[in-house]
Amino acid sequence: MPQGSWLFIKGAESIWVERPHGRLMIVAGPGAARDVREFINESALDAFQVDLAERLTSDGWFLWGVNRERRQSPDRRSTKRTPTDRRKPVNPS
Repeated sequence: MPQGSWLFIKGAESIWVERPHGRLMIVAGPGAARDVREFINESALDAFQVDLAERLTSDGWFLWGVNRERRQSPDRRSTKRTPTDRRKPVNPS
C-alpha cells in the first residue's frame, strides 16, 4: 500500500504522484512522461512535493483525488470469463 498518492487533472490529461515507500516519489504524466526520484531525507521529499503541487496548481492543474485508485472499474484479469469469451470460437447452432 502506498504511503500516499495524488491525481492532478487538466482537461483530458492527468499527472499521478505517488509515494510508494520510504523516500521515493514517482510522477507519472502527462502522457508517457515518468519521473522517479529518491530523496536524501523526508524533509527534502516533503519540500519537493509541496513545491510540485504549487507549480501544478499555478499551471492550471486541479487536484482531483488523494489516495484514490485511478481505475474505477474492476480489474479485468480477476473477473470470470463467460462461455462466449471472445477468445474461444462460437459454434453457431
